[in-house]
Amino acid sequence: MSDSSLSKSGLYYLIYNVLNIAFPFMTGIYVSHVLLPENIGEVAAAQNLAQYFVILAYLGIPTYGLREISKLRNNHVERSRMFSELYIINLISTVSFLCVYLVIIFSVQSYKNEIALYIVTGLSIALNAFNINWLFGGLEEFKFISIRNLIFKGVAFIFLIIFVKSENDVIFYALVTVVGTAGNYIVDMVCAPKFVTFTLKGLVFKRHLKPIFFLVVVNLAIELYSLIDITMMNFICNKDSIAFYKYGRSIEAILLQVVNTFTIVLVPRISYYYKEKRLSDFNLLLSKGLELILLCGLPMIIGLYFTADFLLVKLYGELYIASAAVLKLLSLLLLISPIGYLLGSRVMLVTGLEKLMMIPVGVGAIVNIIGNYLLIPNYSEIGAALASVFSELVVMVVYIIMSRKYFKLVGILNDLWKILLGGTVIGFYLFVIGRMDINEWISIGIKIAGSILLYGFLLLVMKEKVVTEYFINFTGRLKRNKVNE
Repeated sequence: MSDSSLSKSGLYYLIYNVLNIAFPFMTGIYVSHVLLPENIGEVAAAQNLAQYFVILAYLGIPTYGLREISKLRNNHVERSRMFSELYIINLISTVSFLCVYLVIIFSVQSYKNEIALYIVTGLSIALNAFNINWLFGGLEEFKFISIRNLIFKGVAFIFLIIFVKSENDVIFYALVTVVGTAGNYIVDMVCAPKFVTFTLKGLVFKRHLKPIFFLVVVNLAIELYSLIDITMMNFICNKDSIAFYKYGRSIEAILLQVVNTFTIVLVPRISYYYKEKRLSDFNLLLSKGLELILLCGLPMIIGLYFTADFLLVKLYGELYIASAAVLKLLSLLLLISPIGYLLGSRVMLVTGLEKLMMIPVGVGAIVNIIGNYLLIPNYSEIGAALASVFSELVVMVVYIIMSRKYFKLVGILNDLWKILLGGTVIGFYLFVIGRMDINEWISIGIKIAGSILLYGFLLLVMKEKVVTEYFINFTGRLKRNKVNE
């Protein structure tokens, strides 16, 4: 595949991921002005329970299937056999875990009291039977994935506006979120015959069991970070707190995707350098990735500290001001999570230590559960946010300890003080603007635009390496384009 095609595929895949995060964010803004915090908390709790069974039902096949299909992209017969084997395993697993889910919601009194809601959110488990997104991902059909995802998300949002108009429309809200997330699977099934032929001949299921089991354990441990908080809150505190936590988390998730975007494009080249034993290039690129995380994450954290209260109220309304404190705490993950991802899981993956990744993830999950148990009873959504930050910090530290002998950072300290100084200056700038008696919207505009310009200018003046490099490349392209005209 050419660099141009690879770049386009990467762009489409980024659009796909951003849409998956942005959809609940956009629907959240709308329903926050229609439903009560308690209603939103009830739906979040029901979705949370269903998500456990979705993770168990797909058995890590989305990750495993994408990898295996990509190996067979030029062999239609073997690709079809692989698809058929994985689809049947997924179907059996989905039906099995859907039955378990139904038994639970009809047995536990607190779930029976809201049975209609739990049946609707349980549709996401049933629809997993048609989840073959990994087929199209393995074939790098990212344009198709992104376009149909955009269409479904758009249609779902229109349905949301049409059918969710009062605080009594909780079921419709839950149904729209299921359709917007899992409705794509139906389109995938219709289009699949263009790429594979379903068969029952010569199938061998045993070869998949070991890697699938390993991925189930890893995926479940990773997902505990986003699921266990709401699960424990559902039993310990009121539904309002769940809504406050959910909204703070949703904004953090979008910003985290932005920070990760700056480094995820480096991952294939990092893997290539290590494979080719070009360790000096490997270390330089890791160092550049870390610098990008610091450059992007630090000003975001500072900016959220000074703007979160205003933004949360304007997005969701006065009732959700408590989400601002959650967002400020979770903003620390904009540095912690990407650093752990880059210097931890990515390094371990390219060096062949992927089986050991269960250790930091497992330790983090245990720390998160203990933290939630100790903090949520007294501090509700703030306690859940603190537990998340602390557990992610532990994961990052364990990751780096386990992978540190495989890399050596180069030149970070030379530019770290410049980034810290730039962050300090924009923090002071935001504080001063915040003390001025001017219109709130004008103030937020000045804060955001001024911070970006001031931060960039300072780093250029101090000749921070990455910013200077990108600036020179950008101005160089402009000059070349002018000459070509």
